[in-house]
Amino acid sequence: MNAFIKSVGVYVPKNILTNVDLEKRVDTTDAWISSRTGIRERQIIEDASIKTSDIATAAAREAIERAGIDASEVDGIIAGSMSYERAFPALACLVAKEVGCTNAFAVDITAACAAMPYAINIATLMIRAGQAKNILIVGAEICSRIVDWSDRATCVLFGDAAGALLLSATEENRGVLASTLKADGRQGDILYLGGDSKFLKMDGAAVFKLAVTELAAVTKQTLEKVDYKVSDLDLFVPHQANVRIIESVGARLGIAPEKVMINVDRYGNTSSASIPLALYEALEEGRLKPGMLVALSAFGGGITWGCNVIRW
Repeated sequence: MNAFIKSVGVYVPKNILTNVDLEKRVDTTDAWISSRTGIRERQIIEDASIKTSDIATAAAREAIERAGIDASEVDGIIAGSMSYERAFPALACLVAKEVGCTNAFAVDITAACAAMPYAINIATLMIRAGQAKNILIVGAEICSRIVDWSDRATCVLFGDAAGALLLSATEENRGVLASTLKADGRQGDILYLGGDSKFLKMDGAAVFKLAVTELAAVTKQTLEKVDYKVSDLDLFVPHQANVRIIESVGARLGIAPEKVMINVDRYGNTSSASIPLALYEALEEGRLKPGMLVALSAFGGGITWGCNVIRW
């Protein structure tokens, strides 16, 4: 048995915050943001009554509906976020309750923006071991509540969204071929939340340098595990941190720009939700088709990073 991504679901807020709008809230300009990040706009949740679990549930419901299964058939939920509404119960437990996944285990992982590669690997190993047939992975973020809106170095980067992937068992020659997970706790202070601050803190230059180097390396390493080269890739779907990081990683790998999925310009950095959101759009645009070789690579606080190579 192997695990493949059977469906994708997303939740994106309707309220759009453009760079021009931000000029009225913080000491910045559209030109400054665009030139340094490539971001033009992001979606923000302004309704204080909407919780992280609400948007996670919306994305999860769509993924289940698109998969054509009943919620009772979901054997497990793995959730990731850096904007939890509660320390516990787990976000995954809250989603299970709302969606009606009465037969599912539920657990959260803390890998920030790198949640997807970690969760996909965990789900894949469980499915291969025969412990589950359907595992729901959810990434949900209300980043607008954990950034300092007076800090132009961070607040301009992030957006709110949720994304979900339904991984299912298959006997077909498709699905997750290989994964590589990495972490370096020594670098934890370059990107963190909590401790001495209630807002997200980031050393942008340090994150940029490490992300570009390690994302390129982990992508190559994962491809090599299954005897593929970068040139074999049909689509590269990186975590949508900012355009400069994505383009630098693509250049280092030697991937043609048309094979790199980018939508951070319209959503900002949605952390754990960014890869599902990018996959969703790639499917909608016809850029992702059965049989394609795809690499998903992400980098987040911890510092954590990883890659999954998938035969779609």
